[in-house]
Amino acid sequence: MERDGITIVGAQAIVVERRKVKRARITVDEDLRVWVTLPVDFSRQEIDDLTERKAVWVQKQLALYRQRRDARIHGRRNQILYLGEVYTFRLLAGLHRNFAINATGKTIFSGINLLQDGTLDRWYRKEAKRIIMERLGYFAEAYHFSYNRVFFRDQKTLWGSCSGEGNLSFNWRLIQTPSDIIDYIVVHELVHTEVLQHSEAFWDKVGAIYPHYRQARVWLKYFQPEQ
Repeated sequence: MERDGITIVGAQAIVVERRKVKRARITVDEDLRVWVTLPVDFSRQEIDDLTERKAVWVQKQLALYRQRRDARIHGRRNQILYLGEVYTFRLLAGLHRNFAINATGKTIFSGINLLQDGTLDRWYRKEAKRIIMERLGYFAEAYHFSYNRVFFRDQKTLWGSCSGEGNLSFNWRLIQTPSDIIDYIVVHELVHTEVLQHSEAFWDKVGAIYPHYRQARVWLKYFQPEQ
């Protein structure tokens, strides 16, 4: 492998490497590094033409990775990710098994240690059920949807789903996302009770209720919940 050096596209440094490959390719990684891999006999002019032609694509990829990086919110040991924001946890014995949330001060108080193994997940599940059921009721009544049963699951690849029988499932880790993201998922699954496929009619109906669904989809694509 031979390294040509670094070229610049916009304000982005791009590392150019030559290998025994048939075709040139450009890749962008999560560390916002751009690599150009070229056949050995590629000329300098061909390199310039390639990077210029791919400049817009490179900037889009960089923007997506920056969104992914910014969407990751990692709390410290005494912090809880709740509705898209980091809250500080405070143990308050007088609350016994109850909890209180100070949204202004971004603090969650509880009489039990929510940070103990398994305790936080159980609390998350209860809060997810409470908030999602509330939003589900609101949108169903406002837009005349009907549904069957509702489940809260530990889904690895899905935020929500709807069965042919109108049963809805939601990932309890949605409680870590902002309220408007929860609303998008709720609307998405309610629309599935009427239009099961992701057709143009489906997205038209979602957009009529939740106009910013495209931004929500991008946000979720790069969000990584705390485990």
